[in-house]
Amino acid sequence: MRDVQILQQTIENQCPSIHKKRLKSLMLATRTVLDGSDLTLTKIGRALDTDTTVKHAIKRIDRLLGNHNLHREKDDIYKWHASFITRANPFPVVLVDWSDVREQLRYMTLRASVSVKGRAVTLYEQAFEYKNYNSPKSHQHFLDKLQSLLPQDCTPIIVSDAGFRNTWFRQVANKGWLWLGRVRGEVSIKCGEGPWQWNKTFYPQATNKPLFLGESLLAKRSPLKCFAYLYKSHPKGRKAHRHSRTCQKHSAGKVFHKGAKEPWLLVT
Repeated sequence: MRDVQILQQTIENQCPSIHKKRLKSLMLATRTVLDGSDLTLTKIGRALDTDTTVKHAIKRIDRLLGNHNLHREKDDIYKWHASFITRANPFPVVLVDWSDVREQLRYMTLRASVSVKGRAVTLYEQAFEYKNYNSPKSHQHFLDKLQSLLPQDCTPIIVSDAGFRNTWFRQVANKGWLWLGRVRGEVSIKCGEGPWQWNKTFYPQATNKPLFLGESLLAKRSPLKCFAYLYKSHPKGRKAHRHSRTCQKHSAGKVFHKGAKEPWLLVT
């Protein structure tokens, strides 16, 4: 593939610390995945375009994935990629969210990405054990790492969905970054001089025109000063399709459906 060759040449120029033999193996594995191989160690090894035996091809991928030097050198790729993506915009909108590595919930991934022409392009991602899911310690470690990868003159606008709380917003603000989050569930909020109210009491006021609720305090226990906005988009008319293999609806479908129907209470 010509695009893989261009990528390899670019990484060689931008990340000279990566050993050429390791980079060659990495690009060979990349080409194999792009050709349609499943993203597992053995499947990549079996589909590898080499003259060696399947056994040695699988062993080659095993050594590549377990290479400690490559795991250290990947930060150089992240830095180059982040600089390339954000160089035209020193205030990029960075989307941050948790997702399952697998549905068994043993590991979770925290990912920061930038929207480019409707597609999320990953800036940085990190896997955590499920016991560390959504914890302040995991968030701080992730933000510290993300800060080390972004250019020094870059001030991202961190956008996060429901599930991230005041501790997260404060951690982002302490970096000197901007933030925007969605409030869902049962959260108290005080708008202007009004009383403390549950977030859902504002939902009936929502329309397809953004409504500014004023300077607000979010959460009674540890109030956070912010500005609140209310918005409800028009229905998209999407249909829930059945899974092509199991012919069953995904269990998360109802959760996503409910979240899409609810108005957006946004804080920043």
